[in-house]
Amino acid sequence: MKKILCVEDEAINAFVIKKMLQKKYEITLVYNGLDCLNAISKQNFDLILMDINLGDDNHNGIELVQQIKTLPNAKNTKFIAITAFALPEDKQKFLDQGFDDYISKPIEEVILNNILKKMI
Repeated sequence: MKKILCVEDEAINAFVIKKMLQKKYEITLVYNGLDCLNAISKQNFDLILMDINLGDDNHNGIELVQQIKTLPNAKNTKFIAITAFALPEDKQKFLDQGFDDYISKPIEEVILNNILKKMI
């Protein structure tokens, strides 16, 4: 089973994502940047769903992805931005900053599953 790490500071959003995906994927939920880095140090993930605005004074999603991409065990990991920003230019901004794709909130299960099928 493919492993997905979901980094989302809003517990209800993380729970909804887990419910959407738990039948097809092994899901790990974390709620801040430090827990994200700890999870990655303990296991490899096929894909990381990263909230852009974590509400974390020390980390935001873009900085975290750039940091994670330097780690040897994340060489083949795919990254999807989760964001409330839904303008076309926002998507390109996230792709330029190291994400493989993005999905806007509120997350639609069909769209999320289609993106995941393409990536992992």
